[in-house]
Amino acid sequence: MLPIAIFAATRWELQAVKRALPTDRIATIAGVRCHVGQKGDQVYWLIQTGIGPASAGTVAQRVLTTQAMSLVMSTGFACALVPAQVGDLILGTEVFSFDIEETGTVKGDSLLCDEAVRSGCLMAAQEAGMAARVGTVVSVPRVLWQAEGKRRLRRLTEAIGLDMESAAIALVARAQGVPMALVRTVSDLENEDLPLDFNLFLGPTRWIQGIWSLVSRPSRFVGLNRLRRQSRIAADRLTEWFEHYAEAGGGFCRELR
Repeated sequence: MLPIAIFAATRWELQAVKRALPTDRIATIAGVRCHVGQKGDQVYWLIQTGIGPASAGTVAQRVLTTQAMSLVMSTGFACALVPAQVGDLILGTEVFSFDIEETGTVKGDSLLCDEAVRSGCLMAAQEAGMAARVGTVVSVPRVLWQAEGKRRLRRLTEAIGLDMESAAIALVARAQGVPMALVRTVSDLENEDLPLDFNLFLGPTRWIQGIWSLVSRPSRFVGLNRLRRQSRIAADRLTEWFEHYAEAGGGFCRELR
């Protein structure tokens, strides 16, 4: 039976998955560290991509062109673009990249998530007693940290959720002919600003600006504490969902075997 590849951007998101799917060895594929574990007869590869579409696409390409997989999953946290609560589940029916600079345009095709897999994902959410939002997810190349930008994206795309990596991962999965699933938990909401512009921390030479942006306005620490609490809720719920998924033996993949 082929493994399932589970991609998450950050170590915090990956750790939430590992609490439900413990790993016992490391496999290095084309320079990418992959955490490998097994529950029942299903093997899982847990892979950290880094933040953003370029990093996610590169890592997914290296792994998926080297190791055959039965399913590719993009997971972690997401922003809800529809009414939701922190910790709710976002299940993608499709995902596409969106150029948020200037005119705002769709970049490339809409990439479909596997319907049979998604049905199993929803079943696992129902068994966990989790509220789930099902629909289109949009991936953008930078952090949308202000509510105004999130609302604008919602009007332009009618998406239910927002992330940065899923479209890039889905593009590689489609090229390799592997089914794709998108399962994320809500860490921030459409109508709330993040405490600061996190894009300042993503560039190799801009982190000093990010630090200054934070220390020059101590009130932002309040917002950071709020976001930390919300991220903890999102992480706990992600762990809970994966626990139910694993108890079913990777049940949402049964139709793919």
